[in-house]
Amino acid sequence: MKIVPQVLSSQQVGMCEVGRIKHHLKHNLWNPKSTILFVGYQAPGTLGYSIVNGAKKVKIFGEEIAVNARIEYIEGYSGHADQEGLMNFIYSFINKPKHIFLVHGEAEAQKVLEEKIQKDTGIGVTIPEFGETYEINAIEENEEKIKMTHKIERKIANSIRHEVIERLEKLKEEIKDMDTYVRQDIDDEKLKDEDIFRINEKIKDLEKQIINVIDG
Repeated sequence: MKIVPQVLSSQQVGMCEVGRIKHHLKHNLWNPKSTILFVGYQAPGTLGYSIVNGAKKVKIFGEEIAVNARIEYIEGYSGHADQEGLMNFIYSFINKPKHIFLVHGEAEAQKVLEEKIQKDTGIGVTIPEFGETYEINAIEENEEKIKMTHKIERKIANSIRHEVIERLEKLKEEIKDMDTYVRQDIDDEKLKDEDIFRINEKIKDLEKQIINVIDG
């Protein structure tokens, strides 16, 4: 059996969104003799998340790839502390914090952690939302007063504009990666004529799509 382990983390490969990992996946996901081993957290909405959660097909560089490989996932090596680790961190303080803000993690997990912190330690917890500003006043009766003073309403149009720019930047990185690996494939003397033809057709399709976006 061919085993292709991939050590993944948000810092290294963006949940399989960019970099060499996408080429490794493209060339191995379809193969039932391959094993893809994920080590670390995969955020919702990412390619890694889709694969780990049982997707039968995924799109990589615009090509639909069947997920036939054996998919394994080790949660214990995540780059972030789990609930137990975070609680131990809180317990380790000699002078306990008066209030805790949870600003990272999935909404459901944040809510569970909020309830556990409040129940087990009695420390107040706030899960701030987008655009909220908080004022922390002086300690009163051994407890800090936390007050939200301002909130920016998220405008959908601005959110979409930001998403367009992010996707454009990601696309630029993927095209750069594709350029590197296509050139490597073309320089391979063992590459068959039909493979070269297939690569050429896919690049022509990509060229048409880009022109359509520009002309649209």
